[in-house]
Amino acid sequence: MLDILKNKLQESFHFAPNKNQLCDIERLVFEIMRRENCPMDEIFSYLQDKSGVEKHGGRNKFFAIKNSLIARRYPLTSANGKIDTKRIFLNQIRTPIKNNLPVNKDFTPSKIFVEKEVKKSYLVRNFHEKFPDAPIEEINLYSDYLKNNKFHIQRLKEPIVFLIREKWDFLKPCPCTKVHLGCGYWILNLGFGCPFDCSYCFLQCYANFPGIILPANIEDFFTEFDALYKNFKKPIRIGTGEFCDSLALDEITGYSTKLIPYFKDKNVFFELKTKSNRIANLLNITPSKNIVISWSLNPQLLIEKEEVATASLKDRLAAAKTLQQKGYNVAFHFDPIIYSENWKKLYEQTIESLYSYLEPPFSWISLGTLRSHRSLKAINELRFPESNIFYAELFIGEDKKLRYPSFLRREIYKNMVQWIRLHDEHSPVYLCMENKEMWGFLKKGSTAEIEKYLLKI
Repeated sequence: MLDILKNKLQESFHFAPNKNQLCDIERLVFEIMRRENCPMDEIFSYLQDKSGVEKHGGRNKFFAIKNSLIARRYPLTSANGKIDTKRIFLNQIRTPIKNNLPVNKDFTPSKIFVEKEVKKSYLVRNFHEKFPDAPIEEINLYSDYLKNNKFHIQRLKEPIVFLIREKWDFLKPCPCTKVHLGCGYWILNLGFGCPFDCSYCFLQCYANFPGIILPANIEDFFTEFDALYKNFKKPIRIGTGEFCDSLALDEITGYSTKLIPYFKDKNVFFELKTKSNRIANLLNITPSKNIVISWSLNPQLLIEKEEVATASLKDRLAAAKTLQQKGYNVAFHFDPIIYSENWKKLYEQTIESLYSYLEPPFSWISLGTLRSHRSLKAINELRFPESNIFYAELFIGEDKKLRYPSFLRREIYKNMVQWIRLHDEHSPVYLCMENKEMWGFLKKGSTAEIEKYLLKI
């Protein structure tokens, strides 16, 4: 594409860009073509009509071309005011991965690695009973595997499992994000990795290994929590769904059968968060008032395109209804909300589906728009070449993450809250990783206020 673009710039505008200029123009042209499904020639016709490039010379030709492309690439933000070009992220175009490993709804490990310290654990027995044909290899430490096996992003979803003894990373406050309000959430880190494959998943930025890590020493987590629990002066919300799906592999790990009985008598709200409908273990456990089972929700169209191997919207809601009828508290997360031209129709219908299945109030409902580290955009292009979600109007925010502009996020949140409140006046609704300004219309201005709101204290 670079050579074609370079020749067309020379022919159309007598302009020979340098390497950096050409990369910026290439990225903008590429994304306009993806957003609008239009040919390059149509974009050059637009430039000839709108850029006024013929009035400029030298470097000014480049700025005339680039600014015209920016106005077309970001039409909503351009119409809303002047764009700060320093907040535009124009990464180098890379060739998508060939033969990306497919992800199936039924996870079957191709190999199971077991650290020696946990070789006699219940988790090893569970995996062996469930997958008797899967080879098991004993290793000293999971870190030894990393030293001896080079990782490439193409291997990310290789279906291998590491059963380990976790020694350090048990429990921590949710880090939230800089200059944004937190909600006082705590994370119990029961694993890293997921059998699902969501195009926007932030784990893709941090993984340096294939497959899924699962701790086999869950009793040590409880010992660690017992020590910390003595210091808590008020209730907390705590969950396991930050670095893994809480229920996707629960029929194998049986984590829920240990977690729920342990937390049921604690002064906490314990949450299991999922995109699955794997609730078999939960049906055999007596519910408790402080146990919350939650689902991440998106319109079915986006589930099919961006949330590979997850349960359908209908199946998630059906599972939630089953558990609610059994007596469990349930909650929902619209996060990430993904903008598109028809986002209003898609999300309003999704909210209507939620309330047609289930009776409010719910423990809570969170809202968060698409946001990510800049590196995720490049990974998304490598692994999900058909995905267009990062070609929406995303800019570098205060926290250095890619985000929709504030006017667009505000519109999204106000509409979502309005649609929810048409059905439900009482469920707490909160924003995930948002700044004080964005929280204004919900009349919450500090983390302490948000905590009290969600904990109902």
